[in-house]
Amino acid sequence: MGGLTVAEHTTLRRAVDGLPRASILHLGDHGGALVAALADEAEHVVTCAGSDVLAAQLDRRFDLVVAGIDPLVEIDGGRRRAVMHIAMQHLERAGHLVVIHRDSHTSLCDEFWAGDLLLVGSYPMPDANASLFRRGERTTVHDLLFEARATIGRVSPGQLAQRVHDADGTLILDTRTHTDRERFGVIPGAVHVPRTVVEWHCDPANGYLHPRVTSFDQPLVLVCNSGYSSSLAAANLVRVGFTDVADLIGGHTAWAAAGLPVNAPDHSHLDMPGFDDPAVSSGR
Repeated sequence: MGGLTVAEHTTLRRAVDGLPRASILHLGDHGGALVAALADEAEHVVTCAGSDVLAAQLDRRFDLVVAGIDPLVEIDGGRRRAVMHIAMQHLERAGHLVVIHRDSHTSLCDEFWAGDLLLVGSYPMPDANASLFRRGERTTVHDLLFEARATIGRVSPGQLAQRVHDADGTLILDTRTHTDRERFGVIPGAVHVPRTVVEWHCDPANGYLHPRVTSFDQPLVLVCNSGYSSSLAAANLVRVGFTDVADLIGGHTAWAAAGLPVNAPDHSHLDMPGFDDPAVSSGR
């Protein structure tokens, strides 16, 4: 697939050429000729290749996403779903997606409901196929995510490690489940506030405020497994009045992958004595 040229595929080029493409995201190592031919009229072009593709959490979305990833069909269904997730995450409402692949276009849509990803056309290539899709206009979880991230800060593992080192007063809220904390460890100093109770343990307007949460201006960084649910939770804290809220890009997975310190959890469940009591928990 590495030798594909636009000249060989004028039908695909013609189909894509008339689409809005002020911004283009290229995922993977294939499809570069198509992106290069279309980039002249684009204001913003970003390429993610190799292992960066599955970890991509960019701060913007794109009119056109071109996904040229061998693993779409050659690794497993889970990898295919992950690539499609990354592509859809960064695709604007009514934007277009080109997927270069080796099997039928129908299998690429298995995970999507009718209307969310519409096939425009499929174009044969010498050793592959290209399918062109249009994203629907329904508000999806990806839209909720980008709306949330527009209201919060985001920090990389290295930036958070520096804040921990500087002891700048940042409180790290670990929103993962007890099971994930046991399996993968915890960031030193992080307080366990599961996602289901984040708002309750941070808003002083109820009786379940966590004792480590002391001010609406206190710097907070939320952490989940991969940096998705933490964005939604962080945005809720902004809505209730917190002024310095961020989440960790890539979550605990990225922290551990960066070789940063990971400790075993130092308690059985919550960091609040008595909250494991069923009589107390049932009051929430």
